[in-house]
Amino acid sequence: MKYSKDRFDDIPASLDRRGAHRAPRTRGDKITSWLWGLGAVIVLVAIGLIAMFVIDNVVSFQAEPEPTPTATEEAPTDDPAEAQPALDPNVQVTVLNGTDLPGIAGGNAETLTGLGWNVTVIDDADRADYSSTTIYYGDAANEGAALQLAQDLGGGTPTLDPNMAPPGTITVIIGYDVAQ
Repeated sequence: MKYSKDRFDDIPASLDRRGAHRAPRTRGDKITSWLWGLGAVIVLVAIGLIAMFVIDNVVSFQAEPEPTPTATEEAPTDDPAEAQPALDPNVQVTVLNGTDLPGIAGGNAETLTGLGWNVTVIDDADRADYSSTTIYYGDAANEGAALQLAQDLGGGTPTLDPNMAPPGTITVIIGYDVAQ
């Protein structure tokens, strides 16, 4: 179909228009678009950095320090009402090497087995920088056994902690004090 010629067909070539009467983008237009994009990136990065500083003051990304035993968790004094050291072969004992020295858990497990202890697990601890030996027992009924283990190992601090040793078990983490 042919349409008759009208005033829109007589656009001068000097207007440099095309398509829907858009002029080609000039160099300034291109730079302006690029600067808007760069500005948006800078604003977003700034918002992210500010958010990180705010979060850092609220949330701690550092590992929690190892809890120190309280006076009630340490080895008992000479009070006769407190538990006395006693071998209990029914308690399952886990021996973990808390040092970077090889064979520490195995050697101590052999010694404890020879003394009548029921050592069921020998392994490495979660890290290798324990300076002191800790003997975790899961319930108060095993306090005497934990005290006897400390004597048999030649050191260690008995600590009541059901998270480290389920009831009826004892977990020994050998540190450098006993490993040497």
